[in-house]
Amino acid sequence: MPSANSNKVLLDQLLSLHPKKIDLSLDRIKILLQKLNNPQDKLKNVINCVGTKGKGSTCAFLKSILEQHGKTVNMYVSPHLQRFNERILLKDKEISDEFLNEVLKQTMETIQKHQLSLTFFEATTTATYLAFQKQPADYTILECGLGGRLDTTAVINNPIAQIITPISYDHMEFLGNTLEKITTEKCGILKQDTQIIIAKQSSSVLKQIDKETENNPSPRFIFGEDFQVSKENGRFIYQDDQSLFDLDLPNLPGDHQLINAGTAIAAAQKILKKLDAKKINQALKNTKHRARLEKITSGKLLEYINPNNQLYLDGAHNEAAAEAVHKFLETLKGKKIYMILGMLNTKDAKVFLKHFSSTITALKAIAIPNQDNSQDPKILAKIANEFGIKANPSQGITEALHEIANEDPNAIIIITGSLYLMGEVLNLN
Repeated sequence: MPSANSNKVLLDQLLSLHPKKIDLSLDRIKILLQKLNNPQDKLKNVINCVGTKGKGSTCAFLKSILEQHGKTVNMYVSPHLQRFNERILLKDKEISDEFLNEVLKQTMETIQKHQLSLTFFEATTTATYLAFQKQPADYTILECGLGGRLDTTAVINNPIAQIITPISYDHMEFLGNTLEKITTEKCGILKQDTQIIIAKQSSSVLKQIDKETENNPSPRFIFGEDFQVSKENGRFIYQDDQSLFDLDLPNLPGDHQLINAGTAIAAAQKILKKLDAKKINQALKNTKHRARLEKITSGKLLEYINPNNQLYLDGAHNEAAAEAVHKFLETLKGKKIYMILGMLNTKDAKVFLKHFSSTITALKAIAIPNQDNSQDPKILAKIANEFGIKANPSQGITEALHEIANEDPNAIIIITGSLYLMGEVLNLN
């Protein structure tokens, strides 16, 4: 029986097929998909989700809402934290090692037979389409990986809905160095004859979306115009021209999750036409999304801290996500907050850290294990010091936890800066 190890061999082979880790194009994947009889065209009720932040949470909320209303859902997300299987959700379960092996092997054999050269993401997205074709669901949710126009999920020709989550600065080396350019790339995935649900955006982004969609007759459902969310007396209020829902706060913490949950409700409203408030409420309670302001309440990591310490994980790695984490930390009044930070050297640590000068007491900078392009902890500590944050390098995750616990047995601790770091942290737990 195929194992996780045999899948790793196949995944490593796919990783070696193309010299560039990121090389945005649709030509290569379209050829491969054609050789496999275009499995992506056989998927029904596809929902695309594109944006900079909130994609994963919005998709998780939407999946939960659809399921509570009796629908089955397949979902594709990236990156994974611990196991590649996390990327491919078949109804309510991660893809099995055996089935993953089957679709990876079919993809690899086709690539080799026709002597094709594809990136890892192109090959694994193709394997995902095969899996979804072989084990179909009522709905298919596809989270866009990078950009939009040239993302592997842009090969879907007839999505029933497309969601644009908040757009901000990230991956500027590929998407452009202005919000207008980034928005143009994101909007490149939008199709006609679909429904476009637009989450909360800055005025400049919304203006650019208007420009990019002015010749697209697809109806738009816009946050702040067509649907609104608010928090009132500890309740979550969603309203549009059809409904008013008075709900419990979502299971995922942080006010930014109200926007994500509201966007998911808006999308579900357009997809299903009629929603049940009790089912929405249950869906928001059931939604889980690892390493998004996740509080660690069990596991080996707690052995390195004191009982009164609180430990949170968040994979924030860009400015918009940093701002969301900062706002959450502001709500944790009365206790000192320590940050353990590891970042890739492709991310802007200055832009990230400037948000935390008033919220965190001290910072431990670490290298991300098993990442050659991890930022030097000494450099991270130096940048933090420039913003008035007391910071110093630490040898690793557990060492940093131990140091903080000794310094303040009552402190709140947050580990952040990279989804790759989150995977390593969760592996330790």
